[in-house]
Amino acid sequence: MRRNKIEDTIVALSTPPGRGALAIVRFSGPRSKDVVEALLLNGAGQPFASELIPGRSYRCQVREKIESATILDDGLLTFFQAPASYTGEDILEVSLHGNPVIVRHFILEVCERLRVRPADPGEFTRRAFHNGKIDLLAAEGVRRIIDSKSIFELHASRKLYDGELARMISRFRSALIHLKAETEAEVDFSTEDLTFESREQLLQRVQDLRTSIGDILERSRQGGRITSGIQVALSGIPNAGKSSLLNKILGWERSIVSEVEGTTRDFVSEEIELAGLPVRFVDTAGLRESEDLVEKEGVRRSKQQMERSSLIFHVCDLSKEPYPEPDFPAVPVWHILNKVDTASSQIRSHWNDWVRKGSNDRIYEISCKTEAGLAELRNALTEFLQSEAQSVDPFFLEERHRYHFLQMDEALLRLLNLWEEEAPAEICALEIDSALEHCGELTGKISTEEVLGRIFSVFCVGK
Repeated sequence: MRRNKIEDTIVALSTPPGRGALAIVRFSGPRSKDVVEALLLNGAGQPFASELIPGRSYRCQVREKIESATILDDGLLTFFQAPASYTGEDILEVSLHGNPVIVRHFILEVCERLRVRPADPGEFTRRAFHNGKIDLLAAEGVRRIIDSKSIFELHASRKLYDGELARMISRFRSALIHLKAETEAEVDFSTEDLTFESREQLLQRVQDLRTSIGDILERSRQGGRITSGIQVALSGIPNAGKSSLLNKILGWERSIVSEVEGTTRDFVSEEIELAGLPVRFVDTAGLRESEDLVEKEGVRRSKQQMERSSLIFHVCDLSKEPYPEPDFPAVPVWHILNKVDTASSQIRSHWNDWVRKGSNDRIYEISCKTEAGLAELRNALTEFLQSEAQSVDPFFLEERHRYHFLQMDEALLRLLNLWEEEAPAEICALEIDSALEHCGELTGKISTEEVLGRIFSVFCVGK
């Protein structure tokens, strides 16, 4: 956003483009009320006679042109008065029928005749930031709420928006200011009969801050493991039914199912939400020895995906006798005995004995054809996912946040080293200033147009 545009009035479609039941057109800026006077009539087809009550919705008619009596559409308007609005400016929202022709004509008429301009991506939220309605962390929380793909991620996004991270940073800032005051007081009042914290006490404060930073980074790592998707790999020999099982779990045909062995020659992945959590299923290439270079590469990639997984479904073919168990990485393995509808009781017994002989891994007998056992498997998977997430706090950091926390930690480490070397207090204070700067950059109190442009450019236009 160019700096001189903050006084403009902007407009954008705030609902997804295309045809639908409703389309909400949002205005923000000093000319928002002019739109009402120029283009909107009340439900009776008359000009609005009195002041609009902020937050109340009114039936309205939208004129096709400013000088025309022709009605373009019937709608609903809501006015929010500055500063008690999302952006801190006057905001007008007009709900129209979701026809792109209506929306396009309305916005075009407003822009051409009332000196209103189309909003840049994220400009409404950027104005909220510039007007002090939210800090930069809350602005990022808005985007994450919009982009969340699961309930777990939504909870983490709400924490960011509601200010949990901002409150942590505020405590860091207070502790750093105390450190700086104590450090500088040693110089400014060294000849006075005053009591200061000992160097040991200050060292402990710095160590406590570094421990807190480490805890935040670890919480983010754990939360990020869930928000990025708990990975479940489907493994097994060719034609055991891995692709069929994936399709049954997803509820649609994602993987090709064929009687020809080796159809899946590379891994196929798909992410869905289960039990409020993002789950990434990976259908791997069949595990077998092969001279085919393409298939060998597929097997190598499959093993790599299994190492990255939280759970492995080892899909076994009950129409065949047991075969040597593959070497699995150190993650939970569930043996899924498929084609139970065609297997003899003798082969089923052989498979169960084979699995139990090698480990205490779970066993599930299913049939992708008749869907026998699938409900039990789904229930067990849901319980597993919930247990994986139960001990994990819905919390994550953006890459930008991690960078500044790591820079703060490095500044504090340099401070400790300077104290050990008995460096002058003025030099030590510089490292505290560095840590304080990173606190400010996290919340947006210290920011550059380049950083702000990068953050807000990934928002949708109407937000």
